[in-house]
Amino acid sequence: MTATAVATLVVVLALLCLWHARATLGLRLAAAFLAVTAITSWAFEEAGVLSGLVYGPYHYTAALGPWIGSVPVVIPLAWFALAYPTFVVVDLVAGRWSGLPAGAGRDVGLALAGAVAMTGWDLALDPILSGPVYRAWSWGAGGGEGVPLQNSVGWFATAFTIYLLVRAGLRASDAARRRAVRPASGRRVRCWRPANDRIRAGPRPRDHSRRAVASGARRWGSWTLRNASIAPCGWRPRPTARCRSHPS
Repeated sequence: MTATAVATLVVVLALLCLWHARATLGLRLAAAFLAVTAITSWAFEEAGVLSGLVYGPYHYTAALGPWIGSVPVVIPLAWFALAYPTFVVVDLVAGRWSGLPAGAGRDVGLALAGAVAMTGWDLALDPILSGPVYRAWSWGAGGGEGVPLQNSVGWFATAFTIYLLVRAGLRASDAARRRAVRPASGRRVRCWRPANDRIRAGPRPRDHSRRAVASGARRWGSWTLRNASIAPCGWRPRPTARCRSHPS
């Protein structure tokens, strides 16, 4: 496989990740995830290439195609293609742990777990892609396989920043949606679930089972609330513009 084939594979994986994110988070949050990852990773990479202070001294070759500044266009997409699956896995595994604090503390804990996992990805990928077969980038003086230890520190810092921004954004989006829910006393309200719960629930089933899903939502997702300001949420993988209320 050539470096051009690797770049093509990265684009395909990024599109598949975007499709999955759109199915679980909704189009707006999926696009925000992609934008935050691409912009943050490009900024770190650009600073790293120009200064050598983030990942160590390195530079990209022409093997990966066109550039933005000093960074190939495919590199921010590669960050997204790695960051999103890692985000989902961390949510499915560590996100269920009851020992995590709530609110911002939970975001920090899950961002740390994601950054550790992403650094593990890098330990396997960097020696291969910078090696004699692909030569996607070249290192200066460094340790094993030519990759300096500073590279792992830079990867951890970049991934942690991405995940912290993404999780803070998802939490703010969920909080804004909850504040918009003001059910009248004695009315049943069917609402969305938080973004992390939609990740665990997975995409909405296809049309052939939509009637059954709607029936289940009526049984489990409609709660009778009295004098409440925030509605519990039923099984809704995709966010909606507003909650639907029904007389009790």
